[in-house]
Amino acid sequence: MLKIGIVGCGLQAATIAGYTGVYGDDYEVTAVMDVNFESAKARIAEKQVKLNAGCRFYDDLNDFVAKEVELDGIIIGTPCNLHTEVACKVEQMKAPIYMEKPVAIHLDQLQKLYAAFKTSTVPVEVSLPMRLCPLTLEVKKIIDSGKIGNVEQIVGYEDTSGEVYFSTWFRDFEKTGGMFMQKAVHDLDYMFFLAGSNPKEVCAMRAQRVFGGDKPFDLSCDQCGEQEQCPESPYNHFHKLGMYSSVAEAAEYRYGRRMCRFSQGIKIDDINECIFKLENGAQIAHSQNFLVRNDACRRGARIYGYRGTIEMDFSGKIKVMSHLRYQTEEITVQSGPLSHYGGDKELVYDFLQTMKTGQRARTDLITGNGIYGTLSCLCARESADKREFINIKL
Repeated sequence: MLKIGIVGCGLQAATIAGYTGVYGDDYEVTAVMDVNFESAKARIAEKQVKLNAGCRFYDDLNDFVAKEVELDGIIIGTPCNLHTEVACKVEQMKAPIYMEKPVAIHLDQLQKLYAAFKTSTVPVEVSLPMRLCPLTLEVKKIIDSGKIGNVEQIVGYEDTSGEVYFSTWFRDFEKTGGMFMQKAVHDLDYMFFLAGSNPKEVCAMRAQRVFGGDKPFDLSCDQCGEQEQCPESPYNHFHKLGMYSSVAEAAEYRYGRRMCRFSQGIKIDDINECIFKLENGAQIAHSQNFLVRNDACRRGARIYGYRGTIEMDFSGKIKVMSHLRYQTEEITVQSGPLSHYGGDKELVYDFLQTMKTGQRARTDLITGNGIYGTLSCLCARESADKREFINIKL
């Protein structure tokens, strides 16, 4: 029986805990540390997490660390600004750690985290599922076969609705660190993986073009009198966008109160771009747009070599286009039912192996380059704010 503890039982932590039994392993969550017991219990129920009948709940991290001495693994799912503090604290428990990304939102946090774990025996798996999803692994096989030659350039893109980011706690920059940290961390990690090299230098831009405004920061849609005028209201999500079966259903937002996207104090960016030079000389460019929705949403990349180009789309489509022959190969990859394009299935597999054998995960913070996604995003944000190139180093 694997005994698992959770620190910060949000949606992602509960999701991973709920997946722990998918390979048939016998597990129980025996301890939870969260400042909101009712919310934690609701997430656990929603994700059908196997909870020990005597599961202990804590609202103080020090109590959790002092009393939970027999855990086989710990899942960290606190708000992002607390990831480093929690990980460094639970390191003394010597149980394998599963840690949500980004692992830090400031460089001094990341330096503290690296110092704590660079020589530690405690494995830390970082939640970077896109590197391990079936689509990315298939593209990696194609690259390794030599079909397109050496990877010289990757151009990635994510155009996605900003609804969850600008209408919930994610809009609080002090908790999330902005949209490089929240979204690009995934994409850059899988692109570094495909290129086979770590980042060396970055330049970037970010901006807030639409969201934000003059409304009170604590204004929620249910308190607003502009239901028919505002394009982001539950009324118009139903009436104009056709996203729900009724206004009442639109108002029942699964993440809690739907906060105003046009309020003061929103500091996160709704568009951004970054360009990296890698240690092997290849270049990566990535853009994000959080203004789109519906059919305008997309996520993927083009990978360029001398011999050919690969186009990958996270809908499960791959095109391999030869430069030296007039030939295009099309491949469809099934991701399966688990989240993050099937990548969470691989993350859970690695976490189980770590708990049972001590084998470190493929996205381990230290041995699996799990630190570079966060580091590259911190440097991209610094470049955008300073308007200059930034060398990527701890």
